[in-house]
Amino acid sequence: MITYVAALVFLFGATMYVGTMWVLKLFLFPTWPGLTRENVAVHFGVPTRRATTFFTVVVPPMFVAAIVLVVTEWGTRWVWFGVACLVGVFVLTFVGQALIIPVNKRIRGGLFADDTELSGLLRRWMVLNDVRFYGSTLTWVAIVWYVVARGDLLGALT
Repeated sequence: MITYVAALVFLFGATMYVGTMWVLKLFLFPTWPGLTRENVAVHFGVPTRRATTFFTVVVPPMFVAAIVLVVTEWGTRWVWFGVACLVGVFVLTFVGQALIIPVNKRIRGGLFADDTELSGLLRRWMVLNDVRFYGSTLTWVAIVWYVVARGDLLGALT
């Protein structure tokens, strides 16, 4: 039963992550070339702070759930789904923490000379988030595939 609970916890986190990345790419990125020093705090600062706070709570249980999937499925053909989930959340976290958060801080702190430098920082931020867009999509596919391939999830919980 712990395997199935772990799968559901990971599925929730992966769904939130991939949904956020798709909204970012499809709806927010197209508006950001118009950001300036005057409006970047509202249109960039507020959403990135809120996302950081949210994912600081959601990602740790995803790590635990992925580890549970690997451990409980060890020795079965299903272990590879857990490995894919663990690698996926690790890559997403590394890119976010090591590469994106420093750019967030520069933009939110106004640590750029002018709107041209701001545009360059935003382009870098978007490229880095493209990595998370594709990574979160692949991670979500891995957990959905696992849940579907594993079969009667609801029956296992009752």
